[in-house]
Amino acid sequence: MTVVLADSELYRVIGGSPPTEEELRGRYERQVVGRSADGREEWLNWIVRVDGVAVGFVQASVDDHSRAVVAWVIGTAWQGQGIATAAARQMLALLADRGVTTIDAYVAPGHLASELVAARAGLVATGEHDANGEQRWTRSLSTEPM
Repeated sequence: MTVVLADSELYRVIGGSPPTEEELRGRYERQVVGRSADGREEWLNWIVRVDGVAVGFVQASVDDHSRAVVAWVIGTAWQGQGIATAAARQMLALLADRGVTTIDAYVAPGHLASELVAARAGLVATGEHDANGEQRWTRSLSTEPM
């Protein structure tokens, strides 16, 4: 994953910088626990692969099994091929199977690629923004077919 996440262009919108192998190992060690320290959030993380090759990841933080905040990152070499949309849709189906009823994603305004992924996964822009200026996109899974 260090190769997938190595392009500094990925961080132009989301901030930060490419992780070192040591930083990525530490991140994965924290994530594999599967829960926040206070136990209120379940952490779900998947590596996205194409023909067995890692190309990115999707993740969800689930609170009380009804609401999930999701995110996706695909390496720049694999962007523009529909991979993020397919991975996001598959993640939402897995979350629906777990009983999650509300999906939220936070997207930087004007980040067209992520806005398109959100829209193609059935999320709708709310016009609400978080403290970082990212817009909340949402979808109810309780009344919509996957």
